[in-house]
Amino acid sequence: MDVPVVCVELEGVVVDTEAVRLTALASALEGEGLTLTGEAAAAARGHPVEASVRRARRVLGAVEDETAVELGRLRAERAFAARIGKGILVHPAAKATLERLTSHCRLSIVTRASRREVEFLLALAGLEALFRPVIALEDAAQGKPAHAPWEVALDRVGQLFPGQRLRGIAVEDHVVGIRGARTAGLRCVGVGPIPAHEALEADAWLESIADLTPERLRSFATDAASP
Repeated sequence: MDVPVVCVELEGVVVDTEAVRLTALASALEGEGLTLTGEAAAAARGHPVEASVRRARRVLGAVEDETAVELGRLRAERAFAARIGKGILVHPAAKATLERLTSHCRLSIVTRASRREVEFLLALAGLEALFRPVIALEDAAQGKPAHAPWEVALDRVGQLFPGQRLRGIAVEDHVVGIRGARTAGLRCVGVGPIPAHEALEADAWLESIADLTPERLRSFATDAASP
């Protein structure tokens, strides 16, 4: 029996955190006397916090300094935690869609966010019971865009379904995740306002997670390569 495994990026697909992430990043950079520009923000999007800080600093011409990057990461994570504590926006119909999909596939979170952030976001959204496994930043030797996070997710699902063929499908909000998932051998669905030339790198594009119907899932899974 084939087991479809849908690996969902939490941020940008299920919960809308981009504006909060950028505000937190801007706050972290201000602590170093740097001002977040549009170019620096574009370079940071779609990456884990540490990589976002590093990439933004590089665009802004800051001296390469791992200590400064680490301090920036800590400041950005604190600022993010303070802001999401006031509430988050769950994409419309996301919960109903995901609940409907659970009878057709195994749902997994594969995200660039940290374990602490993931647990908090899922609890706020009331979605913690829908995903198994949850692969956060710390759960793989390398985070996105490396292929390791998806491989860890599929390995854990494989332990639950020994001897069965897994059909991995990634759902991503950014070209960084799309490229990583494709490298890991998964078919990939891009979701949300991805630029057209980047969305073309995915196998399909949907306006939102709410458009991932069981019928579309079956269509994607039919041609999904076994990783």
